[in-house]
Amino acid sequence: MSGQSANSHREGLRRPSAGTSSMALSTVLMMVGLTLSKVTGFLRENFIGATFGFGTVASDAFYLGFIIPDLFFQLLVGGSIQAAITPSLSRAIEVKENKRGWRSVSTFITLMTLIMLGASILGMLTSGFLFPLLYSKKPIEVTTMAASISRVLFPQVFFMMLAAFCIGILNAYKKFSSTAFGPTIYNICVLLSIAVLGRITPNGTIFAAFGVMLSALTYFLWQLFMARHEVRFFRPSLNLRDEGFRELFRIAVPTMISASIVQINTIIITTFTDPFSDGIIQSLNNAKTIWQIPYGIFAVAVGSVMLPSLAAKFAAKDDKGARVLLAQSLRKALFLTVPSACLLFSLSYDVVCALLRWTSRDSDTSFRTTSLLLMGYCVAIIAQTFVFIFNQAFYSIGKTKVPLLTGVISMLIILSSCVLLKSLGFLSSDNLLGPMWLSVAYSFASVVTAVILVVLYRKNPQLAPRGIPAFLVRLGICSSTLLLVVYTLNSLPVSPESKVLQLLWVAFRGGAAFTVYLMTAKVLHMRELSSFLDRFSKRRPSMKRD
Repeated sequence: MSGQSANSHREGLRRPSAGTSSMALSTVLMMVGLTLSKVTGFLRENFIGATFGFGTVASDAFYLGFIIPDLFFQLLVGGSIQAAITPSLSRAIEVKENKRGWRSVSTFITLMTLIMLGASILGMLTSGFLFPLLYSKKPIEVTTMAASISRVLFPQVFFMMLAAFCIGILNAYKKFSSTAFGPTIYNICVLLSIAVLGRITPNGTIFAAFGVMLSALTYFLWQLFMARHEVRFFRPSLNLRDEGFRELFRIAVPTMISASIVQINTIIITTFTDPFSDGIIQSLNNAKTIWQIPYGIFAVAVGSVMLPSLAAKFAAKDDKGARVLLAQSLRKALFLTVPSACLLFSLSYDVVCALLRWTSRDSDTSFRTTSLLLMGYCVAIIAQTFVFIFNQAFYSIGKTKVPLLTGVISMLIILSSCVLLKSLGFLSSDNLLGPMWLSVAYSFASVVTAVILVVLYRKNPQLAPRGIPAFLVRLGICSSTLLLVVYTLNSLPVSPESKVLQLLWVAFRGGAAFTVYLMTAKVLHMRELSSFLDRFSKRRPSMKRD
């Protein structure tokens, strides 16, 4: 064995450290918290449909009312937490410079709080003409009601920002259990607000929005309580000359812009929904909620736990450890998101009906529209896993301009794709697959973004994760067996009538296919299977490779 191969062998074989075990536990806690968050969030979406109806003025206005406030949040704060505060504070903790780190973070939080307060007031004052301007082809009663809802929701954005700061600080200290269940508490409060205060009237939607705003306040107070020991180091400051703050702000600004692009993409897609029937906005939102369940539980959990540890390894100049950590995190996330995407694609209509159809009065057309949109989004589940993990990697080394660049590219691709599809007649009510092209445009942009991020990151061979192509080949084989099982079971003449039997039939097909997926992974000796099982058992692996 040559010296180089021996080094590679020693790099690949090593016992899991206490830090690895801690990350595994943190990932499990994050997944549990995100699962509860997604479940309660999905119940929230069902309550919106049950309360405001499907395709009604109230439901469309309620969904539209969130878009502009969410854009303000993403533009001013959304990406800065993960991209700036968490890795910056993590690096300061790693090199024992807590005071310097907190001095910079305190100035950043103070400045952004004042900016967001001003932006929220501005948003409340300008909502009245923003919605008619953006959605000029929507009925005036929809845009008027959406503007009223938006005014009530802008204070919610301010409270969500404060909660996000608390979460970013806790993540820097790797206290993931303190942040895992906050979103679930928020969703439960929102759900109760809609159920208790919501009515299919203009005042009913505004009362529900007011409840959402109070839910955000509750969410902030909960996260503040969980971070009470850490935030004691915070001191309000506007020392804009502090070098640490300037560096942090330089890192944060590109990320705040790139994070807002996610919401801008949503706005772009919704502006191309005019040719379709009433309820298309709700169908888009439902399809987005469903595909983000596996993405949010697996990719976001793994990437969020990875970020502070990866930033700490870069601060300690541990390139080898950073490379191994990134490779392991990417494989773990893909091992779970890829089969999820395959299941949602092959069972799209059944999943949509099982999750959303609760009465015989519901229109089958709306569920078929949601199913088509979901199928188009399935590729995005896989592509966005790459995007999120590699964005986190770039954030950890402070290269936030790269995610900004790829974000702008994705926005331009979605816009140009939608314009092209509309001009070719694909985005038409006469086209049976018309709605699906909206989500296909998003998936196509996600794939291009993922490829660019991977290529740029691999320019530094010392940091590039290894063994990914071989892993993807094995993953493709496992996914093929999963799809074979699903389509075989789909061909059986089984059509349950009752809701319980429908749910059981979907669960059986999904469970059987995923079992075969895991069995194939075992035959192929995929290490990610052992990692997956070890998370949910008490035994520790005796040996793990890169």
